[in-house]
Amino acid sequence: MSKSYQVIRPSQFITTFGPGSVVETPSGPVVLKSMDALFTSLHRQPHEFEIIDERLSKGILDGARISTIPTNAEVGQATETWIYPTDGFPFWALCAQHPNYQILYQIGAGCPECGRMPDWQRRQKGGREAIRFVTACQAGHLDEVPWQSLVHAQSKPCETRHYRWYGGGRALRLVRIECPKCKASVNFGSAYGRQWKCSGRRPEHGGRPDQSTCSQPASIVQRGSANLRIAELVTALTILDMRVRLHDVLGSRELLARIDVLLEGDLLTHDTLLAQAKKCGISPDDIEHLARTPWSDIRSAVDQLLDVQPTGPNAVRDAELERLRDAATNGAPVEEHSTGPASPPLFEVKQVDVRSVTGPNGRTTFRVTPVSRLRMVMVQTGYRRLNPETGHIIPTSFLDRGITWYPGVELFGEGIFIDLGDAPLVLEGRRVLPWQRLHMSGDPMDLTNHPTHVWWHSLSHRLLWALSVDSGYSSAAIRERVYVRVEDNNVINSGLLLYTVQPGGDGTMGGLISLVNRFERVLERALRDVDTCSNDPLCEEAPQSGADGAACYSCLFVSETSCEHRNHGLDRLLLSENLP
Repeated sequence: MSKSYQVIRPSQFITTFGPGSVVETPSGPVVLKSMDALFTSLHRQPHEFEIIDERLSKGILDGARISTIPTNAEVGQATETWIYPTDGFPFWALCAQHPNYQILYQIGAGCPECGRMPDWQRRQKGGREAIRFVTACQAGHLDEVPWQSLVHAQSKPCETRHYRWYGGGRALRLVRIECPKCKASVNFGSAYGRQWKCSGRRPEHGGRPDQSTCSQPASIVQRGSANLRIAELVTALTILDMRVRLHDVLGSRELLARIDVLLEGDLLTHDTLLAQAKKCGISPDDIEHLARTPWSDIRSAVDQLLDVQPTGPNAVRDAELERLRDAATNGAPVEEHSTGPASPPLFEVKQVDVRSVTGPNGRTTFRVTPVSRLRMVMVQTGYRRLNPETGHIIPTSFLDRGITWYPGVELFGEGIFIDLGDAPLVLEGRRVLPWQRLHMSGDPMDLTNHPTHVWWHSLSHRLLWALSVDSGYSSAAIRERVYVRVEDNNVINSGLLLYTVQPGGDGTMGGLISLVNRFERVLERALRDVDTCSNDPLCEEAPQSGADGAACYSCLFVSETSCEHRNHGLDRLLLSENLP
């Protein structure tokens, strides 16, 4: 039997796919259903796969919880068994067997001009020939192209279930679609550019379209278009001083709730903790790990897990920035005298490896800090269709027993934190004031257009290119996290974290932090010819509005998997006027 499924890693699900996305499989395209359908089909509960990150849950997700995507191994299924529920989509296909034209037909009915064939062969053929066009609107709806309305726009609809497709080649204007009964036809190029009435359908939730639910116009797009589904992501860096194994064991939400009750009654001891762990169903191996871990380590971990203060995206980032700056000064974990069971730390910085690097122009001295171990939790909060800026955000959350859940993934890796130590960043030149005005005219909590953010963000993209040359990672595998802390309209601190992560507790291999010892060369390569671009003068004359400055794919743009801001808030000229 031929392969009829597509392998998707949990990290791919979060960054690229997700509920409502169209996935290509060997048997044809399908649309992924919502995550509640996944757990229903598996007869499992999301809390079995929960990722504990209280800062992210309470600080950004309004108390919602995070569940990872179960893998086949985690639910006891063979690798070749599909576990995520899907529906075939789209339901129309294009048969190219006829010599003079192609047949546009419904997959379930089969091509009417291909003769008799078994049902399974007809379905398999239809999936492979699925039409590449669908309709979508900015409110997040997705449906088939209304082929009947399209062809019979100027005539009375027929009862035909297939159409003839004439022409093709490189231009849609050369395509003509004709009804075989009444001979009504339409130029597909002109129809492609029109707006259509939205059906109000979200195929991830199933059900029939409801034409009364959406007033947004729908557009015909290709099902493989990058803008058909644009994921909305939030991430958080774990800044706790504890070991991975201890975090995993104490990260049981039920156990944490019991610990909280014991703390209120001043009854928390090593013995009472072990007793509660047994009642929570913690595995014997994990209980033995707790028994061998010094009580001081456990109590410190408990205090950190229950002490969640930052609320709001900026507060969470500010806490991360201060933790990174403190680690650059004092190292992390600060105390390494634990005699507990060996396990890698969640967050590790060796202070002896921190370096001071002067920029090529000698104006700025960077503090370059290798983060040899870090944990990132990434959550897909929703998605947009067609327009990443103005499209409605469609939540990917789901309810289970009254609790809101989001899909997420836990990633481990390494990174390089870059800041100026205690020195301020002073920006000058003609590009500063326009960015300052743009920032003040928008949401003051959104720092994307703040001149300091734009400077660090532009430097980040140049460094991504330079690091990929020697690190062994492609620029698409290295991510950025820009930090700017503002109080009373004054920049208090700022910095930049460049990191690479992957699923699994083993993390990465150190190819990124090994470049700290050669960071002068990396910085020099990053800033070389920053004042020119092969697309000049078009690039440098780009209007400085709408969060876009002098930036293009020849000088600053990187893969959108690397950039948290979709390549907005960049300005090569602001960076060149303030070269370090």
